[in-house]
Amino acid sequence: MNNSTHALDCLILAAGNASRFGSCKQLADWKGQPLLAATIAAARQLNPARILVVGGAFYPQLLQALPALNSSAGKGCNTPVELLEFRAWNLGLGHSLAHAIKHLQNSNPVLVLLGDQPLVSAQDLQNLYRHWCAQPEKIACASFANTLGVPALFPAHFKARLYESRGDRGAKNILLRYRNQVMPVAMPSAEFDVDTPADLSKYLRKAV
Repeated sequence: MNNSTHALDCLILAAGNASRFGSCKQLADWKGQPLLAATIAAARQLNPARILVVGGAFYPQLLQALPALNSSAGKGCNTPVELLEFRAWNLGLGHSLAHAIKHLQNSNPVLVLLGDQPLVSAQDLQNLYRHWCAQPEKIACASFANTLGVPALFPAHFKARLYESRGDRGAKNILLRYRNQVMPVAMPSAEFDVDTPADLSKYLRKAV
């Protein structure tokens, strides 16, 4: 739980068309709930000021599912899930990230998440947050499989860099560019993201 003086915003990227999945993977069944609900539930345990989900190709389906996402994805936090439409989703992940950052113009740090990493737990995010609180001028990010990636917690002064994201170059590009200002936090669960229905089946078995 976020009991410090740091207000925190959570940004969940879910705008792609899931071409390899073949349907709206964000709403695919994950242990009786939408896949996206797993990420929302983990984020809610930080008691963030805002939870912003960026939808694109499947925005209408996500909008229809929003009441269910709000009611099923975690308890103990009243922060509502906000859904932001990005109509130019086909331009790539970087553009959707920049579009969302434009709607988070405040002094809060921002935790960037993906909607298809259901093995990332609330404990993983709390550990990331604790590391960041120790050095809040730095970026705290997941370290897995010999690389850096999201989830990643960016201080507010990095929002200008995030806003410059373009194409398929998202937060990871910034993590690599500013490597000397990054604090890696071991998070093996972040290696797994869902690309295909077979992935989903495999990860469900891992989560048992």
